[in-house]
Amino acid sequence: MKIYMIGMEEHPISQMYMRSVLPSWKKHNYTVEIFPAITPKDLYKKHKLEFGLKSSRKGKREFTPTEKSVWYSHFELWCKCYRNKEPILIIEHDSKLVKPLPEMKKEGYKFLSYIDRDFGNFQGRHIAPGSGYYITPNIASRLIAPAVSSVLLQNSDGHLGTFLNLKRQKTMNDFHYIEQINIDGLNTIDHKNPHRKFIGLDYENLDLPGIYGKAI
Repeated sequence: MKIYMIGMEEHPISQMYMRSVLPSWKKHNYTVEIFPAITPKDLYKKHKLEFGLKSSRKGKREFTPTEKSVWYSHFELWCKCYRNKEPILIIEHDSKLVKPLPEMKKEGYKFLSYIDRDFGNFQGRHIAPGSGYYITPNIASRLIAPAVSSVLLQNSDGHLGTFLNLKRQKTMNDFHYIEQINIDGLNTIDHKNPHRKFIGLDYENLDLPGIYGKAI
């Protein structure tokens, strides 16, 4: 099983998260391959997915460029899994391994990550679908087919929860292997959420030291 971490080489916040979590994987003797994340500057080359309006607290809105980029990052790994005909584990740059992974040879898929912080929406430990999950080629095809044949109305983690049995995974209560960490509320995805500090890329002309308050 290959482990792919979605990360951005040119983004200092993504690099910070990767530096923070990669030692946890090395500690337990796992080899992690960095998968270059799709970013907003790449979207002009991507035409496989059609985005509609997603629901939010304030009604329906368009997907942000970073939300679309996250979608493509996960989608392209699903395609890679299907093409290579081998199971993979997909993690994000803020995915910290807290204990060795379980045996998954008999699993078609498994959610392995949790979130344990307050973003103003909830408190406590909750499953985090996109932060760490295992899929086989058959499951990859189950995720790809509806993604390319329908207008997308939810983020990629919502897609995972819809087409895989998220409710059953929650009931099993066996997803506490990977923690989706957070440092000072810094986030590289623009979810239009006031409880997260979205940091754009350098080419978006944002004053990164000014936003963070100190050099990174």
